Amino acid sequence: MRTELIAEIAAEISLDDLIFEAPTKGAQAWFVKRFGPSVNLGNIPPEEILPLETLRLGLRADTLKEVLLGGERPVAS
Repeated sequence: MRTELIAEIAAEISLDDLIFEAPTKGAQAWFVKRFGPSVNLGNIPPEEILPLETLRLGLRADTLKEVLLGGERPVAS
């Protein structure tokens, strides 16, 4: 994943106007950690919808700190 490019795009365009493709669990976790649980994600396989929702809610170890415990997350504009 080209994280620097993603950060540059997110700095110029509102996250509400972006949808990121995240077909893998690793990519989904990265986007939720980086941009928060309400980040718009697409290209999610049907079998990944429930695991993604648990990720967004902080019920998986990947995002427990960021979502439930209020860990510091980089802020993107």
